[in-house]
Amino acid sequence: MSNPREIINIKQLLARRYDLLHLEAFSSLLGNVESRFTMMLYGPSGSGKSVFALKLAGYLANNYGKVLYNSHEERDNQTIQERCIQWNINAPRLYFGRALSFERMIEKIDRNKYRFVIIDSVQYMDFTYEQLKELRARFSRRKLAVIMISFGASLNNPDRSRDHLHASDVKCFFKGGHLHVISRYLPAPVDHRLFVMSRSTQQSLF
Repeated sequence: MSNPREIINIKQLLARRYDLLHLEAFSSLLGNVESRFTMMLYGPSGSGKSVFALKLAGYLANNYGKVLYNSHEERDNQTIQERCIQWNINAPRLYFGRALSFERMIEKIDRNKYRFVIIDSVQYMDFTYEQLKELRARFSRRKLAVIMISFGASLNNPDRSRDHLHASDVKCFFKGGHLHVISRYLPAPVDHRLFVMSRSTQQSLF
């Protein structure tokens, strides 16, 4: 006999109310995401994905709850500090993990009630698809959103993380100052210019 909680009818489906995050300026790019969304930011080095992740982290921390930025590639070095200063990211509820292992990350999320975890990057952490599924199962009753950063030279082709991409509700590809987004919370893909490249500066358009 089937568990009645495993099946709902159309009336129950239409009556459901989902917990959505209204992300202001980010909503035009990502949509109004559900509180337990999964997102991947991928692209070549220097394409803007880490800056975008930090700005999003700051916004989420200021408006929705504690954020754990698990930094494996750059840890807490001067580059991260300079980006936070440059983009005025100073959210009290934004925390940085210094290359936390998967087990330590799980422990920190559980103990400190983080609402968002950012993994930078999938490759440097060796964050597997099986670990993503385990993370989701472990906190299935928690409003926990997962944001992953990955390398990738071309659209729909992140390095060693295609399964992670397929499992993501929001897929953001960065290249040459442009952002291409496929989100299940938007009716169509979005293309957006993030910044203009020059020899002396990057002019942000976001």
